[in-house]
Amino acid sequence: MRLNIVVLFVLSCCSLIIMDHALYAAPVTWKKDTFGGGQLSWRKGGPLLQVSATSQLPSTPWKMGEGHLSFPHLSPSDAFAVRQSPLPTGDKIYEADIRISEGDVAGLVFQADSSGSPCYGVLLSAQSRSIRLVYLPWPGADLHIVPAPVERNRTHRLQVAVQKRGQTTHVEIALDGKPITRYDESRYTPAGNHCGVMVNNSVSRFERLGVSLRNVDGSKGAALVEDTFAANTRSLYAPHALPFPVRWQEGAFTFETQFPVSGQGAGAVAELKHSIASPRHLWLPHLSPYEDTVIGDHSFRSPAIVLADDKRVFALVPNLDDVRDAQQNGWRVWLDYDHSHRLIRVAAGNYQVGRFHVGYQVAPVAYRGQKLRVRLHVLTSERADDIQNPYAMVGRWLWQRWGSAGYKAGGSQRAPLSRYSEYVANWAFAPEPKGWGDTVWQQFAIDGKECGAPAFIVDVAQHPSVPLEKRSWREQRSVWNQAWFSTQRTANGLLRYARQINSPDLARRARLMTQVALSAPQTDGLFPSVYTAGGGGHQLYKDTPGWEQARWTNSDRRPPAASPAAVHILDAAFTARLLLEWHDLNPGEGEALEYVRRFADRLCRLQLPSGAFPGWVEPDNKLVPQLLEGPESAMGASLLLDLYKRFPQQLPYRQAALKVLRYLETGPVAQSRWEDFETYYSCSRWGEERIGQTVTRNGVYKSNTFSPFWCAEAFLLAHQVLREPRYLKIGRRCLDELSLYQQVWEPPTIPAPTHGGFGVMNADGEWNDARQSLFAPLYLDYYQATGERGYFERGVSALRASFAMMYCPENMQVKAAYERQHPFFGPESYGFMMENIAHGGPGPNPIGPFTIFTWGNGAALEAAAKIRDRFGDIYVDSRRQHAFGIDGCSVTIRGSTLHIRDRYNRASLVLKLAEQSRRITLQNGQATVALPTSERRAAQGITAMNWLSPAS
Repeated sequence: MRLNIVVLFVLSCCSLIIMDHALYAAPVTWKKDTFGGGQLSWRKGGPLLQVSATSQLPSTPWKMGEGHLSFPHLSPSDAFAVRQSPLPTGDKIYEADIRISEGDVAGLVFQADSSGSPCYGVLLSAQSRSIRLVYLPWPGADLHIVPAPVERNRTHRLQVAVQKRGQTTHVEIALDGKPITRYDESRYTPAGNHCGVMVNNSVSRFERLGVSLRNVDGSKGAALVEDTFAANTRSLYAPHALPFPVRWQEGAFTFETQFPVSGQGAGAVAELKHSIASPRHLWLPHLSPYEDTVIGDHSFRSPAIVLADDKRVFALVPNLDDVRDAQQNGWRVWLDYDHSHRLIRVAAGNYQVGRFHVGYQVAPVAYRGQKLRVRLHVLTSERADDIQNPYAMVGRWLWQRWGSAGYKAGGSQRAPLSRYSEYVANWAFAPEPKGWGDTVWQQFAIDGKECGAPAFIVDVAQHPSVPLEKRSWREQRSVWNQAWFSTQRTANGLLRYARQINSPDLARRARLMTQVALSAPQTDGLFPSVYTAGGGGHQLYKDTPGWEQARWTNSDRRPPAASPAAVHILDAAFTARLLLEWHDLNPGEGEALEYVRRFADRLCRLQLPSGAFPGWVEPDNKLVPQLLEGPESAMGASLLLDLYKRFPQQLPYRQAALKVLRYLETGPVAQSRWEDFETYYSCSRWGEERIGQTVTRNGVYKSNTFSPFWCAEAFLLAHQVLREPRYLKIGRRCLDELSLYQQVWEPPTIPAPTHGGFGVMNADGEWNDARQSLFAPLYLDYYQATGERGYFERGVSALRASFAMMYCPENMQVKAAYERQHPFFGPESYGFMMENIAHGGPGPNPIGPFTIFTWGNGAALEAAAKIRDRFGDIYVDSRRQHAFGIDGCSVTIRGSTLHIRDRYNRASLVLKLAEQSRRITLQNGQATVALPTSERRAAQGITAMNWLSPAS
């Protein structure tokens, strides 16, 4: 039977218009076979997809004590393997022969229990050639780090002797028979008496494992465990999964079956084999680079598998309502993609975190007779625009199906944005006991000039209730101006906010923060990014050098070949752009502009023959080979375009920008090669030995969301400054791929509002990452350039999500999660905010122990202040007949009047109309405002963008 594909949308619409664009659905034919599968054929010949109702999974035995062991990143209950029966209490010696063959970290855990509760770990790091004593589960506290000659593919004997004396744990560590270090720990007292092994971001072989009692003289006593950690071998996969029958219904594959009433297994799995031999575009929600890895639904933010060749686009989109039902009924959805075999799997089952940070591996699911349904919507098109940019087609459908409704329902916002900003300012700057200002705000002099800034990172160990003599710095006490942690970005935002609320004190602090950036010494235009007083690794205040001993260095998120003195060109270009923004906010001041131009002149001289800018430059002008070229160059392009707009007579800026734009267009953008410093030199280090190569099994690059964002920004600026429409098209292609990392729904497994937030990359687990505040204004800029309402909705949703992780009474769900982890929190901590949630994948402890002003609460304040300056609380675009409520309000057009409703019953709001701002007075949370005469005719027919109150 010949059918037209009609995507299931609301009430099974026969035609579909999304975001003012028609979604073309190419006709296909579905032929069912007698085994519960079938074949989907393309209109212009040949099968498009072959569906099999069953799938045989590879069998992967998991035997502790031998073989290649891959354990999950530390966060869920099975984050490390433990002996099945507890060991006797008393002093012990733990030892293992460990060979790290791939990745970074492996070691021993002790004082554990079988539930995954807190414990200690001693870990070998092949990357940094060090030994780490950490407190787990992740995010763990680095208690002690020492250099050690750790090497990959070499068997090391790690020996850990432990003594308990009252509240103090004495730990002695030896490597290959040589003592390495001793550490006395008294803050954490895990009570477990199990032990285990851990692999994080590695594949390792444990060739010998043992535990002995420790004699009084320190020697080894009676053996408790020898050679093996567990007697039983269990498989992470059942050899055969249950069949998952499929039927074709309303433009979607509907897989349905039922679990047995008892037992456990691999769940139900079906296979789909596509016929697109050479896709030009390929996108997956997550990497599954090994046969035993899958794409877990924890990565389903805007989930799709997207394939496009020169003739067609084909995409499969999991139905998120089905995914929600699965998570609420004790099972999970996962996908898998094997590129070389053109094989897609869909499953109703379970998975765990494993193989690397963050990968997913199939795990047994408990059978309780659950009814299963997973729908995969099929989107197809032959339109040239969709073939060139299939991400737009898929992203629009996802936003219209789930995201737009969430926007209209208020998204992740639970309080006025001004209330959130008040909490941030009080937390960061109010002295104890009212806030954390005594720790957060650091004031010092650089070369005789008064400077100040929020400290880089603040931990719960610095809570005002902790005695001063027991407080410690989690990482080095420092101030950063880097692509993540940008003091200058938050300085610009703090100045805007200070002017909005008329606060001379906050304006003064913003100027002191800017003085830090301007004090970074320039050498032929280049300058460092970090000013540090040293310390770190939970070093006590009394042991941390004062600011008078501070020095300049650079971000440690860098390749191994880069020295601390190497300047990261991305960081410098980002800071330079922010100094240009500071100059725009203070046009009478010239110091920032001169500083930026010195850097820009050097940047032009650094340009490589390809048009790219190098990643890292050493003081002797040598270039670091890793990530020598890549999408980070987009930041340099944006800076040069910003300057050329101001100085059109400076043709070298224009010429260099054109060269880098050509490089980006034909290189990273054409290839979807989104590799930058965070892709490989942050938490998710898997694959750093494969830079510049696609992941063989998946056919895509390991990708980070920063890169498409920077490219989208650069090409929009190119369109605006150089006035070439094709640049806008390229920029939209980058932004639309970025949009597939935006969260369009609210998973029941994450204890926080999530709508509108962003993930980080296709190999990590974060939701609600702080980058959403950075991305939000760009979506509004693209709305202004294109008039596409979905961009504005996405930008506002990202802004609202920027405060979703804040500890405050209005964020009730999040507040409860914080207090479960940190029961000593109270009003003094309103404004504390983790940078993301569920970083390590699904697990019981999604809330962490630290906050970063420049990559969290202060960054959210910056975005809110910038957007309020530019768009107000209510934005009306009469030329395009669009109206938007931004900050907790809705607006409708009736005739020649605006009707405004405010959820928070405020007395007034700022209305932005035709580039003019006007404060609107409200009564009982409502107002009716007459449009200016010149706007009335244009405003007829404005589409209302209402939203309802979110559930409390």
